[in-house]
Amino acid sequence: MNHSTTLFTQRMRWGLLLAVILLAMPIALACGDGDDENDPTATPGSGGASPTAGSGGTTPAGGGGLTVVAGDVDVLGIWGGEELDSFDDMMQPYTAAGGKVNFTGTRSITSELTVRVEGGSPSDIAIPAEIGLMQEFAKNGDIISLDECTGLEAIVKAKYPDGFQDLATVDGKLYGFFMKADTKATVWYNPKVFDEANVEPLDDDASYEDLVTLTKDLQEAGITPWSIGMEAGDGSGFPGSDWLQQIILNEAGEDVYDGLIDGTTKFTDAKVKDAWTKWGEIVLNDDYSSQGGPEGINATNFQDAVYPPFENDPQAAMVALGGFAAGFITGQFPNAKAGDDFDFFTWPGGAITGGANVVYAFNNDPATCSLLTYLASGDAQERWVKRGGFTSVNEDVSLEAYPNDVARNQAKQLIDADSFRFDLDDAIGGALQQALFRGVTEYLSDPGKLDSILSSIEAARGQPASTP
Repeated sequence: MNHSTTLFTQRMRWGLLLAVILLAMPIALACGDGDDENDPTATPGSGGASPTAGSGGTTPAGGGGLTVVAGDVDVLGIWGGEELDSFDDMMQPYTAAGGKVNFTGTRSITSELTVRVEGGSPSDIAIPAEIGLMQEFAKNGDIISLDECTGLEAIVKAKYPDGFQDLATVDGKLYGFFMKADTKATVWYNPKVFDEANVEPLDDDASYEDLVTLTKDLQEAGITPWSIGMEAGDGSGFPGSDWLQQIILNEAGEDVYDGLIDGTTKFTDAKVKDAWTKWGEIVLNDDYSSQGGPEGINATNFQDAVYPPFENDPQAAMVALGGFAAGFITGQFPNAKAGDDFDFFTWPGGAITGGANVVYAFNNDPATCSLLTYLASGDAQERWVKRGGFTSVNEDVSLEAYPNDVARNQAKQLIDADSFRFDLDDAIGGALQQALFRGVTEYLSDPGKLDSILSSIEAARGQPASTP
């Protein structure tokens, strides 16, 4: 298949997948905290070098006829740690041409956005990972439509799949674009540890019980199967929700998963409870994690939990976390070779959950529009794609841009998925998302209270999200 055919196929597949997402998630308010991908210790930082041109000047950048308008642009996003390093790298051509990006990363991005908008002082640009709040801002006139920035809407409509455009469209106007997509259906493992234990990674036809069997086989071979961490600041518990959503989608099915989003399925449903119990088969066993069981899992930061399987003396065999974990691995172990020292297999069952970061703006100042246009470009996104931990849906970014076969396979996993659903906690958002995260950590602390935990989660449906 030639490159242009590959890009066309990629775009069409994403359009079909996102059409499924539109059916699976509400178009109403979802005010939850941001995506699960950033370091909770993220602090305000610069998105690159200081400007080299005077304020108000314009300089071509990005290689695609883009123009940088010098001037400060405040960006509120979710990234910290290695991901912030990659964002900074993506900004280098822009800042070298005279732009100035002031980036702040926070786990509580949507709560922070709500407070800032209510206080009349929003950032210039926001890059969260859920769309409900964007849709509310659009309806209230708080954010600009992309046609207010000359040429930007045309770029997005030409280069981005229709399904993603539909997600960012409110009342017929396009308000944002999706700069970064990610899978949550990745189980990262150390191939050398698997070889030592004489076990094989699972394939799409496997079941959750096969995952439990793999866990037991590793443990019986004298190898701790898992490294697991739940601590993530205000988002503590989100990695557990990622496990649960994959179990629900693959074991209970699409109707149950979709029902949790639109409210036709309750969190107290027997099939949902069964998913929690299945998860408990692994996380409640003290011998199955390098953290020594539930108490250690709750206390361990999710990013720190990525490292034990890939140390020189591996302390575990696997870690279940989204595709962004690849950036954590290569950041911590720069000499690690993809495919030899780390790899992933798709969550058993083959149905995929994932998320994406949406970019939108609160004003149409020339500098803001300049940065939006740069972020929307294939040139900008390809810089991060080459570093790893980033899947682009811009058709100008080819599969050949990914740094290795592992990264390419992540992109293919999303592109080729027969069943795809938007990340559950980002789709439900708001107080329900917060209650789900809380329920995960409570279950680890006291699994005997599962019924009351599930009732508490469901009781949060429709309630307002708490703010900092």
